[in-house]
Amino acid sequence: MLKLKPFLPVLVASLMAAAALALPTGSALASTIPDYPFVHVNGSTFRMEMPDIASLDFQVVAAGADPVAARAEIDARMAEVRELLQKLSIDPEDMQVREVRQGVRKERAADGTPVYELSCDVKINLRNVANWPALAGGLLGKPNLDSFAADFDLSTMDKVTDEMVGEAIADARHHAEVMATAAGRRLGPAMAMTPDALKKLGTNLGLERDEFRPERKASRRVANQSAAEIDRDVFMMVQVLKLRQSVDMVYRLDNAAPARARAAKKP
Repeated sequence: MLKLKPFLPVLVASLMAAAALALPTGSALASTIPDYPFVHVNGSTFRMEMPDIASLDFQVVAAGADPVAARAEIDARMAEVRELLQKLSIDPEDMQVREVRQGVRKERAADGTPVYELSCDVKINLRNVANWPALAGGLLGKPNLDSFAADFDLSTMDKVTDEMVGEAIADARHHAEVMATAAGRRLGPAMAMTPDALKKLGTNLGLERDEFRPERKASRRVANQSAAEIDRDVFMMVQVLKLRQSVDMVYRLDNAAPARARAAKKP
């Protein structure tokens, strides 16, 4: 991690100088960076939350020389899926099934006849994540089911996100106050903020380096995997959510901060 503390005054002064040099000569032209002394900071927060809802996506695939027989296989598997949902008291309306598609594979059968492939996409929304092990375990390993993908989420995600934005802003302000004090300035009001990086500003100031880029949120989705590749024990586990929220902020720097009173010498 890049250590900036010993060079904070120099860094802030350099930012101010760069801002002044980048100002346009014509008053009619818009400035690409703030035309006042400022500090540009990033704040972030991280949480680990247990999900309470989930969704499971998979494909039902059947192939053969007879498309009618292949369609019968798909219908049989879907009947088994519906039976499992009923057993787990999952509302049938929480399962979405796309129309069955039919195609011909490039590879032909040994006797030269065409091989038909039929498939359909299925998505099951799980309102109670406690049913996840039984649902995932009941479907994984069934014939004709493949391309599994899991997605875990929070029913209160909007509330959690709002809280994390506030925490990230508080973190950014703390960093800005430390930098302003170290540079002998007083931190002014926030002049700009965004949940994404201020890329244009960073490019103009030469700060577009890995050390200054916030980490991206980890994806909550487990990508599609073939049934043969899936670790059954891992797939049946409810995956904890690793949530990261960052903000980019610009604060104005005001006049010099008031001098700190020196402690009286002991007699």
